[in-house]
Amino acid sequence: VMVGSQDEVYKRIGKQLPENVCEWTNSGELYLNGQWHKLDDMIKRSFEEFLRVYKRTAIDLSYEQVEDLDDISIEKYVIDTTDDQDVINFFRYLGWLFGGTLPAATDYSAGSLFYSIKKQVEANGHMPTQSYWAKGGSGAIATGLIEAIKENGGEIRTNTNVSRVVIDDGKVQGVEIEDGQRVVQMQYVDTRFIKAPVVASAVAIWDIFNIISEDDLSPWYSERLRYLHRNTLNLATVTYALDKEELWDHSGQRWVQEGPVSGRPWCGSSLRYFDDKDHYQVSFWIQLGWWEKPNFHEMHKASHKAALKKLFEDWEADIKILFPEVVENALWAIRSFGPASIMETPGNVGRKLVDIEAEGIEGLYLVGERTNAAKITGVYGSAQTALKACDLILQKYPGVSSKAK
Repeated sequence: VMVGSQDEVYKRIGKQLPENVCEWTNSGELYLNGQWHKLDDMIKRSFEEFLRVYKRTAIDLSYEQVEDLDDISIEKYVIDTTDDQDVINFFRYLGWLFGGTLPAATDYSAGSLFYSIKKQVEANGHMPTQSYWAKGGSGAIATGLIEAIKENGGEIRTNTNVSRVVIDDGKVQGVEIEDGQRVVQMQYVDTRFIKAPVVASAVAIWDIFNIISEDDLSPWYSERLRYLHRNTLNLATVTYALDKEELWDHSGQRWVQEGPVSGRPWCGSSLRYFDDKDHYQVSFWIQLGWWEKPNFHEMHKASHKAALKKLFEDWEADIKILFPEVVENALWAIRSFGPASIMETPGNVGRKLVDIEAEGIEGLYLVGERTNAAKITGVYGSAQTALKACDLILQKYPGVSSKAK
């Protein structure tokens, strides 16, 4: 796996890592100035200069030196390092690909990008060139974890809402869970207390105050969480189902730096069904910042609803212009919109993020992907955080079964 941390999780629990199915590489195309450009050709034209910029940062610098670039945008770093337009455009693409910070892909943190690349180079021996999907979808990732929890005496509760983490005098006491089913949406339901000296919260940081009361936190720590908790990267997608192989080039992503109607950058790639080789999906996605409309956390407001409608209209007009056969031959299409992660902009990464151990609260661990311990976003960042949290908990609570190691 790309950065090793997911492998380590499965190694510790003695389970087989889900099979990875490579569906596309980074040998895609970039739509720029009204034309498609092959990313591989961009690198070949400027290979020596690309290698110089890439090696200078991802190879020669130490992790500490890379982290010093956290608050510099990839745009500024690359433009200050080279005047080769192909190299600049390729790093713009990488900044976007690595979970970027659209609406301006160029705002991505240089430190965050090069840390990710450096980590993957060490794990694989080369620059990341492929992206993977777990066979069976993201749910397959959890199967081994669930089995390990049950085998070690744990219990999995589904459809169980945590009302709040109970904290008394700076110490975790356990959690309150909702007890009973709602008949109507506004119904108040009773809660039941489950005692626990340690609570590891995987709740996304933008929902953290749904389970943790600000009254139980130090004012400065509460403010630090509040600074981060709604600074989200919001993701809109349009997915088309297709059954004709020739409708899409499956070799890599297609990145549009500026849509002909929307004026926005967006991306598209394919995903095959592992159990149905005759059908596949093409998903297009576009990323938005928390400061603009539409913002997921403001969708109760009419202006944000109108902005989302306009976004899809303009963006789908882009798709129809650039990929008309996909739209015309789709078996079905579906739209979605929601938060994807805390944005990795300068000022919003590295040491600016919170630590796994909640400040001033004994026994509370925050294991969402966007903590200081998660240097890489997504599943791999979550795995990094989970491993670090496990080590911290085992050190503080040596009575925990050695099987947890």
